[in-house]
Amino acid sequence: METTNTDILIVGGGPTGLVLSNLLGSRGIDCIVVEKKSSTEKEPRAVSIDDESLRTLQAIGVVDRFLPLISRDYGSYYISPHKKIFAIIEPSRKKYGFEKRSGFDQPQLEALLFQNLKKFSSVKIFFDSRLEKILKGKRTSRAYISSNNKCKNIKAKYIIACDGGTSTVRKALGIELSGLSFSERWLIIDLFETENKFRHTQVHCDSRRPCITLPGPNGIRRYEFKLKKNECIKGTCDKAFVNKLFRDKGYEMNPKIRRKCVYTFSAVVAEKWRCSNIFLAGDAAHLVPPFAGQGMNSGIRDAHNLAWKLAYALKYDNRKILDSYEIERKNHVWQMINISILMGKILAPQNVLTGFITRFFFSLLSFYGPTRRYISQMKFKPPPYLKEGLIWKSCEKQDNRMIGRLFPQPLVEDVKGSQFPLDDLLRDESTIIMFSENPEKLVKDEMLENFKKRGVQIIGLTPEWMNPVVTNFTIVRDVSKLLSEKEFVTFLDKAFFIRPDRYVASIASIGSLSSFEHVTDTFQNKA
Repeated sequence: METTNTDILIVGGGPTGLVLSNLLGSRGIDCIVVEKKSSTEKEPRAVSIDDESLRTLQAIGVVDRFLPLISRDYGSYYISPHKKIFAIIEPSRKKYGFEKRSGFDQPQLEALLFQNLKKFSSVKIFFDSRLEKILKGKRTSRAYISSNNKCKNIKAKYIIACDGGTSTVRKALGIELSGLSFSERWLIIDLFETENKFRHTQVHCDSRRPCITLPGPNGIRRYEFKLKKNECIKGTCDKAFVNKLFRDKGYEMNPKIRRKCVYTFSAVVAEKWRCSNIFLAGDAAHLVPPFAGQGMNSGIRDAHNLAWKLAYALKYDNRKILDSYEIERKNHVWQMINISILMGKILAPQNVLTGFITRFFFSLLSFYGPTRRYISQMKFKPPPYLKEGLIWKSCEKQDNRMIGRLFPQPLVEDVKGSQFPLDDLLRDESTIIMFSENPEKLVKDEMLENFKKRGVQIIGLTPEWMNPVVTNFTIVRDVSKLLSEKEFVTFLDKAFFIRPDRYVASIASIGSLSSFEHVTDTFQNKA
């Protein structure tokens, strides 16, 4: 049997695997993706994408092609059994450069990511390929793949399991899931074309028949109805029953059904995400309830976190850097699971009294401005934040408010007056951002050269009231005024060390950039 060698083997070609392979391909890393299906996904599955995931697609270089395909910036309207709106969530702030919630069609996203892979000669993807056996090793592992009645032997330095909730890799490694499984069943109905022109999500919080309807691009729409014990027992529902569900909620007199299925959900996380040089990502590592729309988005976060660390592990022989993957991601996944469960309880109250108490509670909150804004601006969503891992806390308390957080993405303007998102300047390597009124006065040639040798670029960022100037490094102005807001303006005359995944690894005073040398040394296995 012929053996194929590769740096990275990705098992599973869904959104997590495709994002990961694109991020690795952009770095020229040898990568093989194996997917058991005959093509990318053809049926609608995930339907909600957030600003963090769109930022990752920006890093890949496909976001400008993806944005015209989605339904951008929708909110959620929470509706009582008497069809009265009792809460509205319409976030308007674009802290990371994009809208917090948008609707999309998963087949279109996967097709776009697959098409983008074709420009990377270092990446190969094999469909109709199933993992049969895996042999774990210390420095390399082997995977036996069956494809077209032939067996392939793939030897890889790292194997990443992106093969979904029933992960073959996870089971082969004997890794257990911990958490909760729920017995309640829901009916998903996806429509080719909707008669419902409301552009936001409608959440019917009715204990008798909870229902949620989500908008999508080009007139598609999803409905989800909670089923009772005696309904759709064998997973199938007849046309009369489906039509009655729509009529009872006042929607869709003649639905053109694209897909319907019955599902249950779980809130579970793998007990460990790594076994030697084999890693779990996406649904293979965690299953998030659907009510906050964070299942696929959590997998994309995994991919962005893991991609640059795999690249550094290969380039600098720094396997230790990968120890931080589970440490950084697991806590945030649990936070997403908890908020999803809470939102599910609001959608589906146990009884009429519980529903009434929930609505009354929201009505009281609406009278207090800060609380009303907290809900409407979706500030309850757990922010991307690393409590531990590859971060270096400061002795200054103020700095620690930003260390470990995803750096904002303002709209910026260069010396020629061209405007673009900040990330368009960021590369696959780390970046130092000098936030100052006059960054050109603070960066010496030796400093530029020192960090350039370390693979770190320096960018100057001025507040909105200061124009950038021409100098020997790039300086841009914060046009959007995002960093002029109260929570950020106090960081004026600070330097931010930004990791390749856009998280703040460390903060230093402008005159103390030498402390960043230890960060680069750690990333590059020189510490």
